[in-house]
Amino acid sequence: MNPHLSYQEILEYIDTINPVTYAKTRNHLTGAVSRLSPYITRGVISLPAVRDRILQKYSQANAEKFIQELAWREYFQKVFTTKQQEIFSDLRFSRDDWHHTEVTTAIATASTGITVIDNTLKELMETGYMHNHARMWTAMLACNVGKAHWYNMSRFLYYHLIDGDLASNTLSWQWVAGTSVQKQYVANQSLINNCSDVHQQGTYLDMPIELIGVGDVPLALLTHSPFNFEMTYPTADVIADVSGKTVLLYHPWSIDPLWRKDEAGERIFIIEPRLFDRFPVSPLVLEHMIALLRMHVPTAKIFVGNAETIPGIENATVYSKAHPTTEHVSGYKDPVAELFPQVTGYHQSFFKFWQACQGD
Repeated sequence: MNPHLSYQEILEYIDTINPVTYAKTRNHLTGAVSRLSPYITRGVISLPAVRDRILQKYSQANAEKFIQELAWREYFQKVFTTKQQEIFSDLRFSRDDWHHTEVTTAIATASTGITVIDNTLKELMETGYMHNHARMWTAMLACNVGKAHWYNMSRFLYYHLIDGDLASNTLSWQWVAGTSVQKQYVANQSLINNCSDVHQQGTYLDMPIELIGVGDVPLALLTHSPFNFEMTYPTADVIADVSGKTVLLYHPWSIDPLWRKDEAGERIFIIEPRLFDRFPVSPLVLEHMIALLRMHVPTAKIFVGNAETIPGIENATVYSKAHPTTEHVSGYKDPVAELFPQVTGYHQSFFKFWQACQGD
């Protein structure tokens, strides 16, 4: 899918999605996945807008699996909103079998020896895209076979993903590693082969699934090094003093072309070092983010710096969209449209969240 579609083109693209085919094939690397995540992550289109467009053509029953996958993203956002910084450490359960807290070299260099995983890692580094199941296999390989703690490995993946979302990425790694739910996700070579067009044999994953992660760490996964990825910041626009003005503040998860679109004000997109120094993104991801901004909010100026350092911001009327990473930003916070706004609070698992969404 073209990552630089207009809003109308996104809607027209959604009309081509068949949720029945999606449900049947989504687990395969060549399955009919939607490829909408770069737009959803950046707030270009909301989850309810996607759902409602799908339901114009398909019944609730036929669209249920598709909607459930959208709900996973909302669930992770609600956990982030509730738990805040707690999501960046073991959320509910700890493990005592970690070998290190660094980045596994074989994963960072796409040389694990598992052909499907290496191919998808190369695709990730070249394009910023990785199929959801490949993300799970990568996390499984790092955490449950290689015994690398999930935190810096999750930062590594986030660095490369054009649809990188802090909540979805971080909490997915915790789910795989068994620190948010008391079960580790594992996959063997047979399962990976069945979800791809590669049929590799004789690897260190070629064994019954109950033996995956048992015993010594494979030699291919032993080497590791510190997380050493850094942020390369873009050239910022000149921002005049905004004292006494209305400021419409955008951030990496709120590039929404419909948000207050008919209102007058200074539109500013903030790239805050307080966030990006800790969670850097690749030049490819940054380029993609700015391309979306230029497409959907062309009048916005880019400000590189923490929000409170925008000239005159303390004397401006500031509006932004709510997000856990921008709670420190002053002014009015508009809520994000949700699939299930009636479901609030923290749910320990997606299953419990989904039950609440169904009114159970």
